[in-house]
Amino acid sequence: MNAEAKAEVIEGLKDRIGRARIAIVAEPNGLSVAQVTELRKKIREIEGEYKIAKNTLALRAFTSSEFEPLKEMLVGQTALVFGYGDPVAVAKQLVDYTKDNEEKLSIKGALLEGQLFAGKDVSQLAKLKTKDELRAQLLSVLSAPATQLVRLLGEPANQLARVIKARGDSGAPAD
Repeated sequence: MNAEAKAEVIEGLKDRIGRARIAIVAEPNGLSVAQVTELRKKIREIEGEYKIAKNTLALRAFTSSEFEPLKEMLVGQTALVFGYGDPVAVAKQLVDYTKDNEEKLSIKGALLEGQLFAGKDVSQLAKLKTKDELRAQLLSVLSAPATQLVRLLGEPANQLARVIKARGDSGAPAD
């Protein structure tokens, strides 16, 4: 690879680093092309990217960036996973994939908002709720009082309807 191509790869990595909210370093061990393609597709669907780069080029790209603490993990075969959207969703997807393919992919560590996570801690991070799950939970909490109010306001009419129905079912005269 010539110097121009190396500079282009480094700039591409710096661009990804600049946009990423989370970066995960993984170690692929014999993933087939089909498996890598499947993993890339799954990660892309949740606003992420799976990238293979030479460690020396990744070291240069990480230097003087917020993801510099990950440099010590760039040893051996390395895959970089960048998350541009919800960082927990990307971590969940990668952890789920590694559970199914333990012998072929392992997580070395991650960096999220300046905090470094070891490989085993990334699985704990993946247990957090995603942004969409938190929004749904918040929405249910906010709508519960309104739902109860509507139910409470409709209750007198429901009671009257039940009384009239019971009277009709009993066969009593309507007068």
